Amino acid sequence: MSPTPTNYDPMKPRIYIDKEGNWYQDGLPIIHKRTYLQNNKNLKRDQEGRYYVDEGRGRVYAVVEDTPFVVKMVTRRGGNLYLVLNDETEEILDFSTLTLSVDNVPYTKVKGGQFDARFVRPAYYELTKMLRQEGDKYYIELQGRKHVLKTK
Repeated sequence: MSPTPTNYDPMKPRIYIDKEGNWYQDGLPIIHKRTYLQNNKNLKRDQEGRYYVDEGRGRVYAVVEDTPFVVKMVTRRGGNLYLVLNDETEEILDFSTLTLSVDNVPYTKVKGGQFDARFVRPAYYELTKMLRQEGDKYYIELQGRKHVLKTK
């Protein structure tokens, strides 16, 4: 077993997640699909709000550019909007968490409200097809109910 390097810092993030949901480890893109999906599945937050991947034997901390999850696609089925996330999971949109940033980028909570997710352009464009405006408010109407988008 080799000794631990003197410049090793277990709290220094080795993983970086960009605003498009791409993962990098030690500066290299994580392109192996199973590794990428497993990292997403094991992503957690500590008590101080820092992101890390729980590897079972330890934590690998991550720097997140914007949000760790991104909404890749939005589809309407019945009375719900379904979101496909970058980890290939699907969730029903919780309208109570849908917000627009000052730059008009939509965000929502995912994974049981544990994480924020940013809509990437294709999902944003699908969402805007359903938006309606009433005065200075924007809303999406589903099954006769208006879901007003809040701004951050």
